[in-house]
Amino acid sequence: MKSLPIVAIIGRPNVGKSTLFNRLVGRRVAITDRVPGVTRDRLYAPIEWNRRVFELVDTAGILTRVMDRFEGEVLYQVDAAIAQAEVLLFVVDSKEGPTAEDEEVVRRLRITGKPVVLTVNKIDAKGAMPLAEFHRWGFEHVCAVSAIRGTGTGDLLDVVIGCLGDYSARVLDIPDDAVRVAVIGKPNVGKSSLVNRLIGRERMLVSEQPGTTRDPVDTVIRFHSQTIVLIDTAGLRKRMKTSSGVEYFTLLRTVHSIEKCDVAVLMLDSREPISRQDLRIADLAAENGKSLILAMNKWDLVKDKQSKTTAILEKRLKEDNPHLDHVPVMFMSAASGQRVHKLLDLVKTVNEPRRQLIPTAGLNRCLQEAVKRNHPPIVSGKQIRLNYCTQVQMGPPTFLIFSNYPEKIPETYRRYLSNRFREKFSFPGAPIRLVFRKSESGR
Repeated sequence: MKSLPIVAIIGRPNVGKSTLFNRLVGRRVAITDRVPGVTRDRLYAPIEWNRRVFELVDTAGILTRVMDRFEGEVLYQVDAAIAQAEVLLFVVDSKEGPTAEDEEVVRRLRITGKPVVLTVNKIDAKGAMPLAEFHRWGFEHVCAVSAIRGTGTGDLLDVVIGCLGDYSARVLDIPDDAVRVAVIGKPNVGKSSLVNRLIGRERMLVSEQPGTTRDPVDTVIRFHSQTIVLIDTAGLRKRMKTSSGVEYFTLLRTVHSIEKCDVAVLMLDSREPISRQDLRIADLAAENGKSLILAMNKWDLVKDKQSKTTAILEKRLKEDNPHLDHVPVMFMSAASGQRVHKLLDLVKTVNEPRRQLIPTAGLNRCLQEAVKRNHPPIVSGKQIRLNYCTQVQMGPPTFLIFSNYPEKIPETYRRYLSNRFREKFSFPGAPIRLVFRKSESGR
């Protein structure tokens, strides 16, 4: 897949870079907050304007003084975005006017030799300084915008397209059969490290400090003629009801990433037992009908391993959590690369069956065999009968079963039927949904 030209949004913190990014993309992708430094990773999105397509990158605010190692990593990410971009959007705040921090950014930009579009934001704000205040830097392209209202953004895009030069018109093409994979899990279990390993370059910011990924970033790769979209998600740390501010939007974004994926890779720390939070994340994937893989990361750090250690640990995990019995488990190390190459094969293994359509005749034979082995119970003096079954949806596989008393079928018997369907047709990692409806005849 041919790379799109890249346009990077840069500037000091809290000048409205993420708001501008959201405005240009046309949807709320970047997290915005009044707290400076909310955007930590580079965030990518395709932009189509006047039959031209480019990739827009939202960066962390440039920090003129590196106070600790983490801020140094953020600065590295900004420099990396500048290095790979064809055009740079330098965003400043018209309310504050030129600042010493802006001067430092100007100094950095002048040595790049790349086209720079000076983007003066918040021009509609009370007390905004005149545009002439910013012309002293001598940039050829200066655009006045209001990111929050959209004023001037069309003119800005015209200038960007002009700076990009004669790129061929094209439409971003992600095939319908692309597999979307969300990497989910608690903070600091190695999600970004895994995505970096799979794509072969450090596109995500990786740090030992928990919670460094706040925005999910989609990355398209090809694997054995299959298009795979990797989604690196923020770690889930709090319940929705108690989350607020940036944490609240982070949680919403992670849930959204699960909703739009086909396969969820739940990363766990091999050195720790599975927690209630891990189980809650697994439940989120199942509730949204997503296939699930348990990736036991940091396996290289586990001591005293024996030849059957993985089998013993997997058996123990599934005995303690029987609802995960059908979920594949993989022991790996994102840091060292151990077994990481097998993950995409496993993604294919769990994705293909969830899209299969089972013939109705086979479903009803399976249903009859299940009933013969274990008849539905008598509830409130009523004998429950299961008359007919058909598949009504793929991804996740959903089966409609007609019964004389669908509302009386107990949960235990519903799970029994799900297990029989899974035993017969095999849906590794995929949830099975059973829908019961009253038979038209009432029988």
